[in-house]
Amino acid sequence: MCASRGVFESRADLLTGGFNYDHKYAFDTKANGTGVSGSVTQKGEAVSGDVKVNATIVDQIIDLELNQDAKAKVTASFPSVIPNGKLSVGGTVQDLESFKVSASLVAGALGLKADVANYAAPRADASVCYALGGGVAVGAMATVKSSAVAYAVAAQSKQGDVTYALTAADQFKTFKVSAVTALDNKQTIGAEVTYKKTATATIGYSKKMDGHSFKAVVSNPVAAEVNPTLCVNASLGSLIPKTTATLSAQVDKTVRTQTKRNSNARVSFRLVSTRRLLSNNRRAHPGRMIAASRQHQQCSKMVLALLRA
Repeated sequence: MCASRGVFESRADLLTGGFNYDHKYAFDTKANGTGVSGSVTQKGEAVSGDVKVNATIVDQIIDLELNQDAKAKVTASFPSVIPNGKLSVGGTVQDLESFKVSASLVAGALGLKADVANYAAPRADASVCYALGGGVAVGAMATVKSSAVAYAVAAQSKQGDVTYALTAADQFKTFKVSAVTALDNKQTIGAEVTYKKTATATIGYSKKMDGHSFKAVVSNPVAAEVNPTLCVNASLGSLIPKTTATLSAQVDKTVRTQTKRNSNARVSFRLVSTRRLLSNNRRAHPGRMIAASRQHQQCSKMVLALLRA
């Protein structure tokens, strides 16, 4: 049986997830099976925004996204075309070369996913995941574009409360090994070592409180010189009803000599509001109600998250 989605994403959630240093306001609302969301983001001097609509039409899922440049991105998903899988087609209306066809399939402990994009200069992505049992799963992915091929492999194992992961990416030029464990139902701690020409060690800690959460991550090259990067993320979920405020900060400290120091800091504030106007009566799609377990359905996505982290 494939490990749960939380197992595969635990490393990414703890060590990299949630950190964003752009100022952002977002909203999300649902009514009668149709969802509408939007956001305004400030990145440096640039300001961007988008509005997204998600609707279900005759068991098919339609996603529409419109950005500040009036470019419309449309994605249509067909959950019942492939048994125990899904087929989707999408891209930017003003750029036909951006359209992509995606297909995914889950068969027992095996998960498959493939994408083909850009008919003018085709690019193909494929991934496979297999659950070995005993909390162990392995996966691989490859990208083919013109004559270039990129590939990566990963393995992950959950033994008791500890999740171990190993990734070899960039044609075996980048290696990551990590371990994450839950101290209790509210606290998680983990560590990772990444090697790409040089090695970097990262440790992280997160804690959930009533309506709030806190996370801190420290990274430092594996070397005699101390050059840490500290990232802190705090999410406040009960200050305003149905609104979450998130504060992220990053501090880089470089010790150049014993007396001269240089430091850089980044701080951002995000506000996300969720409003449910009417009851969401979206009914289940036949493609979602497959015989395979939820754990097996997420197998391909979980390994992709691990490989791309």
